[in-house]
Order: sequence, then C-alpha cells, then structure tokens
Amino acid sequence: MRFSDIWHMCVENLKRRKGRTILTVLGVFIGCCSIIVMVSIGIGMTESQNQMLENMGDLTIIEVSQGTSQDGKTMNLDDDAIKSFSQIEGVQAILPKYEAYDYTVGAYAGANQRYANTDWLPLIGVDTEALESMGYEFVEGETAGKGKDEAVAGQFFAYAFKDTLLPDGRNTVDYWSAKYDEQGREIKDPVYPDPYFNLMNAPITLKFTDSNQNSYEREIQITGRVKEDYGKGYETSQGLMISIDTLKDIISKITGLPPGKTEYTSMSVKATDINTVGDVESEIKAMGYNTYSMASMREEMQKSARQMQLMLGGLGAISLFVAAIGITNTMIMSISERTKEIGIMKSLGCYVRDIRALFLMEAGTIGLLGGIVGSVFSFLISWGINIVSIGMGFTKEALLQAIFGGEGVSRISVIPVWLVAFAIVFSIFIGLASGYYPANKAVKISALEAIKSE
Repeated sequence: MRFSDIWHMCVENLKRRKGRTILTVLGVFIGCCSIIVMVSIGIGMTESQNQMLENMGDLTIIEVSQGTSQDGKTMNLDDDAIKSFSQIEGVQAILPKYEAYDYTVGAYAGANQRYANTDWLPLIGVDTEALESMGYEFVEGETAGKGKDEAVAGQFFAYAFKDTLLPDGRNTVDYWSAKYDEQGREIKDPVYPDPYFNLMNAPITLKFTDSNQNSYEREIQITGRVKEDYGKGYETSQGLMISIDTLKDIISKITGLPPGKTEYTSMSVKATDINTVGDVESEIKAMGYNTYSMASMREEMQKSARQMQLMLGGLGAISLFVAAIGITNTMIMSISERTKEIGIMKSLGCYVRDIRALFLMEAGTIGLLGGIVGSVFSFLISWGINIVSIGMGFTKEALLQAIFGGEGVSRISVIPVWLVAFAIVFSIFIGLASGYYPANKAVKISALEAIKSE
C-alpha cells in the first residue's frame, strides 16, 4: 500500500468514530497543555530571576578585594594584580578604583564659586579609558583623558550643587520629582529640569582638605556623564570619576611627597560573557584574592528554577501518561471492532507492515492533534496569565509585553519555540508508543478467524 492510501484510511477511520477520537484527543490535549504551562512557569521564574540580578548589577562583573594566598602572603590590589588578572583567559577589562578616604572633598562652579557641593561627593580615581569596555553607559559626552585634569561625572552630579545666594530649602534643583511618582515608582522616560549650570561647559573646582585642615584646589573639566547604575557604584549617580594619575598627583601636592606605589581600594574584573564568569572567578580565587559576583547567586537560583521546572513538568507528564492509557484503550477497542476488516485486508494480500503502519498512524495522529491543540491553548493561557500579572489592562502595549516581554517586565509564563516543538513531538511519541501494542495485536490476528468474526 502507498503512504497516501494508508493516510486516507487513517483519516477515514478517525472520522468514522468522531466521538471517541475527540475524547481521546482531548486527553492528549490536557496532558500537552499541562506540560507546556507548567514548564513555562518555571522558565518565567528564571527570566524574572535574571532580570532581578541584572537590576542589581552587571552579571559579568567580578568584584575583587584583598586576600591571602595559601602560603600566608597578603595579596594586595596593585599593578601586579592587574597584570596577573589580564593574563587570565576570558577577562575582557579590568577597572581598579582608588579612593582618597583621608580627605574631605568639595566641588564648586560658577562665578565666585556661587554653586557649591560640600555635603557629599563620592570621588574615585579610576582607569577612565576602561569605563566603556566595563559597561558604563554614557548619557552625554565621552570618557576623560588619562592623566589629564578631566573627569567623568555621574548622571545627576549637577543636581548636587546648591546656590549659595539662595536660602536653604530653595537653593537646589529638585530632580527627584521628575524621576519618581507620588507612589515612589520610577517614571519611564522622565523629563528632568535644567540644573543651575551646564556641567559640560563649566569648569569645576575641587577642594581637598586633610585632617590637619591643609587644603589644595584643582580645576577640572567634565568630559562626559555616565548613566546612574548603583551596581557599579554610587559615583555613577552624584559622584565624580577622575584618572588615578590625576588623583595621585593631587594627593602628592597636598602631602608634599612623591607618588608612591598604588594599592587600589577595590578592583572590578569584567568577563567576556556570563558563561566565563565562573572560570575567571575561580582562577582569581586560586591566586588568593577574595571575590564576589552575581554568578554564584545566579547558579543557586537557576538550580532552584530547574528543580521547579522538573517538578511542574512531572505533574504535567502525569496528565499525558493518563492520556496515553486512553489512546491504548481506544486502539484496542478499535481493533476489536475491526477484526473482520483486518482479516479482509490480509486476504487481499495487504502486508503485515502496512496494517501495523495504519494503526500506528492513527495513534500518532491522535497524539499530533492533541499536541497542536494543546500548544494553541497553552499560548492563550500563558498570554492571559501574563496580562493579569502585568496589570496594564487590555492595552496594545500590555498585549505585546505579555507575548514578547520587555524592559522591566516580568512575565510569569514564558513559552519558547523549543518548548512547543518538544511538546508536539512528545505527544506524537506518546501516541505511537501507546499504539504499538494494539498495532502488534492487530497483525497477529489470523486472517481466516478474522473473516469468520462477526
């Protein structure tokens, strides 16, 4: 028999017993739908966890601090450490940070230093040329030159200045009202008010004061502003970043001593991608340094999510197992009713393999139909769950976010293409496996006894 003949007979047999076929397909549909929805919730958990970690900081960044080697030697964060880290495979960039803890820093701008920031100024020395490769996003301008009297400011550095000619309470520009609403939620695409002066055009005077009230002033030029990211440091908000050489030169001017060997306060190492973070961090730890990254936290959360997916997928698989029993029962009943038909097919010279293929095709088709319908309904269920969780109503934006996600959007249920393909293929496999025993039973029926059967 040709394949087209077997397929035609398969379709006609399923159509002839519509009620039974529909009920059997319904069982597969419920099982398939259960698996997809259950696993999609586990995938949604993973997506939410990754978004949470990304909001906490760059997942490819490893924070390194001073440690102790196995032989008891103190491992300092110095230029030798930078050289050692740069030789590790998978390291993309290194950003040392040098902070002047022993000095009070104030910033002034405008004619006669009218605008002043003397309350709180996070200032650090960094390798300014490595900022972009470390993932710092510039909202204006560009990075500062190395060793020059230039600096990179945090996104809201200009708003930290007070107008010394105005009374307290009215001497600052309020940007918080534009950033957050009355409920404290961050506003998307906020429009900020203009600060007192244009940060990119106005020279800034930095005043350093030590514990003995010795002071030193240095005028710098702001070359760019970086986007606020507390995961990279408070200096990205209202702080300032200057080159390490500039900061060392300033301290040398205050103390009257030549710059010595630099021991950095902290050091950030960026891996090429998230998959290499674990290996890079392990090598740095082996040198004796202390490290911290989101990788270890991410691994634990992924392990928990995988366990949840297996548990939820197992619950869905139980439904599909019940459906498999239904397919087996349906096919056995079909064989019992079609015994004479099988005998006639054998008498006409129909090959045993064709009879087996016919019954397997019927079982596989039931699995295919159940898988397709189950996938469609799974998408609808997932879409409905996400619409409710997003809480934006049935708007066009909410509909698109429920399907494709978006920045800052956490979907409860996420159905990737591979999950749908797996569910359909698995449903077909369940159908074929369930129909295998009935198909073998059909081919073993004697042609003579089958013809005599009523």
